[in-house]
Amino acid sequence: MAYFNHAFQKTFVGTNGFTDLNGGKLGTPGNILSGGQFAFVNAKTWTLQNTATPPETCCNLILAAGSIYQRDKIGPYHGGYLESNKSKEINPKYVSKFYRVDPCDPQNNIIHIGHTPYTSSAALSLAITTAGSDLEDGVYTDIPLVDTTAPTGSGLIATITVTGNEVVFVQITNGGTGWVTNDVVTTSAELIPAIAGEVGVQPTFTVTAGIGANCCKDFLCGETYSLRIDVKGSPALRFLNHNAYLTVSYYTGCCVDNDGDPTNVLIPTPVDSTKVMIGWAEQIVNSPLISPFIYPVVSDESGTLWYPPGTSAAFLAAEGVDTWDHYISTGHVDGECAGLVLNGAYVDTKFGDCTFQITDFYEKEPVRLYASEVDLNGDPCVFSGVCVVTECQGRQAMGLGESVARDVILSEQYRQNFFSSDFRIREITQGIAVFDYIDRLSSYTRYYILHNVPRFNNPTGVFDNDQYLLQVITDGTVAAFEAFVEGWLSNCSDCTELEVADCVTTCNPVVPTPFVPVNPLGPVGPCENIL
Repeated sequence: MAYFNHAFQKTFVGTNGFTDLNGGKLGTPGNILSGGQFAFVNAKTWTLQNTATPPETCCNLILAAGSIYQRDKIGPYHGGYLESNKSKEINPKYVSKFYRVDPCDPQNNIIHIGHTPYTSSAALSLAITTAGSDLEDGVYTDIPLVDTTAPTGSGLIATITVTGNEVVFVQITNGGTGWVTNDVVTTSAELIPAIAGEVGVQPTFTVTAGIGANCCKDFLCGETYSLRIDVKGSPALRFLNHNAYLTVSYYTGCCVDNDGDPTNVLIPTPVDSTKVMIGWAEQIVNSPLISPFIYPVVSDESGTLWYPPGTSAAFLAAEGVDTWDHYISTGHVDGECAGLVLNGAYVDTKFGDCTFQITDFYEKEPVRLYASEVDLNGDPCVFSGVCVVTECQGRQAMGLGESVARDVILSEQYRQNFFSSDFRIREITQGIAVFDYIDRLSSYTRYYILHNVPRFNNPTGVFDNDQYLLQVITDGTVAAFEAFVEGWLSNCSDCTELEVADCVTTCNPVVPTPFVPVNPLGPVGPCENIL
């Protein structure tokens, strides 16, 4: 009877490419697939198929990949490790799906509280739309730019570099206000005659701006302001056995008298809102409950960014920023507000390759952040609190080397090549050979061919067909493989088009952060790095 009500999966390592061997019999001298190579083989003659020319007939093929092992024997009797990894015969009539799963980078959850570069209407970056022509080479600083599409933005100032009589670099000096993404701006001949002379063509730039949310809130003296933060997801649950949460509070200080008039000493006036945001951020980084999951950045009332103490000096120098313990308040500026950026920043720990076990946990889910201003009772609904805007939703990675390595190990164990938990037995049986082809810190593309083998005489079987899912691990897309399979299937199957499971739209955070993957237990590398 049929064994599975789902497809039996077999994994092939193809990180060294779709082989260009052609016409020889598999296994003969000169026709041996090396580790990481894969190819199709004629099911009757065992000859390697030309990768550039798929069969013109509806013929059965076998998918084969080179062995990932380096030695054929581990003793006088136990051998066959260099035997190539092969599928069952694949009848193209019974292929039901051919698809590719692209790798996707993870994205951390990012939320903005109050007035930040993202929630403002300032221009955040400029892309060169047209570089201009016949311009005079040089670096031009503090150049005002004007809106050519919807004249609502103002105050945009940039530094422009001209090389070879055209613009090669532009950087915002002042983002101004009232800008909208995709606004097109240009220079002015009156403002920069050296660039936009009578014979030159003025350059133009496309604006990327904040979302323009109305997130400016005044914080008054004599008040205590509280912010509730929740951290949800697998990392928090594993750390605490429940979701993490914290309420941070900041007292703005006593109100001062108004020119000595005793009747006005308690009139609440706005204070520097930057101090409120720094007060909240300090409590976040000092909390043992949520500090492992959140990296806060403060945006002061002028839009300058301030980072936590201890941030990399190299990062601070590269970005031209500083830590908030060096912030000196000059008081509140009417019409200006500060904000706070919360970045989900959890990094899991890993053991190295030598001490790797297939039961080791590895985190894939990003933390999810929630925040709201609350009153003294923790109620967020009885007043109008500071606004909270999500810039980037947390996104789980796809194609991780951690997942791929486990797929390969499972498939090899089905072939009776077991991955021992004893490190010495693992060394003898070449158990760590998988890491010669799969880097646990990298991401991989995966191709799948789903086919079945019909059971025409199976009176007692529960299922009439055995399904097989062939997974090929590659280092990026392989155009020759895609064209070969599509050409082969088109001869006798309706399943001729490659389906692609790609990534969702990438989120490009506005506020830079010094995120560097750090493994406290050392690098995930070969044995020499650990022993």
